Amino acid sequence: MLRGRVLQVVVLSVILISGCSKLPGLRVLTGQDAQGNTLATTDQTVQVLNLVMADKTGATDPSLLAAADRIEAADSQINIIEVRKNEQTRVFSVNMLMDLSQVDLSTDAGKVDFLDRTRRAFELIWQGTLQASEGTDHIDIKVLGPGQIATLDHGASFVGILVVEGQIPRTEAAKYLSGERNLSNFYNLIVGGTLSYLSPSQQTFYTGTPNHPMFMLPVASARGQ
Repeated sequence: MLRGRVLQVVVLSVILISGCSKLPGLRVLTGQDAQGNTLATTDQTVQVLNLVMADKTGATDPSLLAAADRIEAADSQINIIEVRKNEQTRVFSVNMLMDLSQVDLSTDAGKVDFLDRTRRAFELIWQGTLQASEGTDHIDIKVLGPGQIATLDHGASFVGILVVEGQIPRTEAAKYLSGERNLSNFYNLIVGGTLSYLSPSQQTFYTGTPNHPMFMLPVASARGQ
């Protein structure tokens, strides 16, 4: 009973600690924007990127793609669509699709489950990219929910909807990984400001350029209507 109460406090605290509202970002998993509109009715749908074609130019560093492959092999729920190392900003960025639509966010247990799943995904990506991210200062992760919308010209189109973005200094990620990995310690990273963990206050679509080809989720998992 005590453990359950502690986890409830953890989740509620995480929702309240930042200036951005957490719940609107979570609602997109059910196909609604911050105002409760469905994806099918929002005017933004005509501007979203169709996540069907990945970069086939070969311009991406093979070591980055190899790191993404290893992460996906370790967790079948993670589908990395873009991984980049920016030498100028010294930021290593990973954009990933993860279908969390089965999580019941109307309950405290569901909120804990959601946070714990994102925690495990962050840990796996930090661990899997520490070597590839060498030479950068921060690791930035964007968790995208898969959605499907109807367009006037192209029929059904798959999109990524930003659910959570987290950025952490690379040295702090390494320090965290060297210790005990659990929800409490992950929460402490957020509370202490070490990990910036934010969800958008309004519906935000992925507009990047995919460069990792093995990213498509099964059609049955793509929801958003």
